[in-house]
Amino acid sequence: MWNNFPSYQDNRPGIANLLQCMNKWVTIQLTDGTNLHVYVTNANFNMASGFLTHQSYHSLVCNGTAIQNAQQDEACLNQWVQLVLPNGISLSFYLTHFDDQVVGGSFQSNQLFGLFNLVASVQCE
Repeated sequence: MWNNFPSYQDNRPGIANLLQCMNKWVTIQLTDGTNLHVYVTNANFNMASGFLTHQSYHSLVCNGTAIQNAQQDEACLNQWVQLVLPNGISLSFYLTHFDDQVVGGSFQSNQLFGLFNLVASVQCE
């Protein structure tokens, strides 16, 4: 009876591809051409933590103001900010680190799960 169902193969990259790249730099390309360069240090069903290069996002917004430098960032460390991707998608981001090259922090996993259908490729570096 159960053998009557057609097989379904989903070859799209997903969470398993990303987890294989844990503690490495990863390039994630979205279906719209957006490229994200991330370093995932921890991931579970609640949170995903790590770093993003500044080129991976359009802006970080804290208390209604875009963060432009480390001095502005100091007032926003260890709190939730809005991280806006180059394609306009806005995500809540718990900001823990900001320097000249990367931002660090955490995303709630439930908001990331919604993005997996937009992933075209995942490449470990």
